[in-house]
Amino acid sequence: MSILSPRLIALLLVLCALASARTFAQTAPTPVARNGVTYITGGIGEDEVQAFRAAAATYNMRITLASKSGHYLSDVDIKITSGQREVLSVRTEGPFLFVSAQPGRYQIVAQDRNLTETKQVVVPARGGVDVRFYWDDPDRHGVMQLCRRCPRPIQK
Repeated sequence: MSILSPRLIALLLVLCALASARTFAQTAPTPVARNGVTYITGGIGEDEVQAFRAAAATYNMRITLASKSGHYLSDVDIKITSGQREVLSVRTEGPFLFVSAQPGRYQIVAQDRNLTETKQVVVPARGGVDVRFYWDDPDRHGVMQLCRRCPRPIQK
């Protein structure tokens, strides 16, 4: 019977820790249930993005929030209604909001600072719908200049 050297044992422990850290990093986001609707929100960091991509097929309404310059947005207020009934009202924790919704017609209102956009979607009985909100540049809207000699923001 051979005895493993302390260095070999330490190396094996480090490899196990790295393998388990990788597994934990790609764990799917925890679903939240509110008013009979299940959803996940997040997607900050490459590991979370990969986890959301892996979980996407589980949800039939997939909302992505970004600026037209390519930056993902977070902390966007989303309100989903069906007719007069509010289905979900949530502030996103990242650029993705994936929802399990009953098949039917919905109105989605997304508000980021002073920008609001509304979209009408139909969730099919099979498959899902991808909804994307793209804003010009939400950081530039409502910007005040505090001095006359300050450089002006570039207007698109």
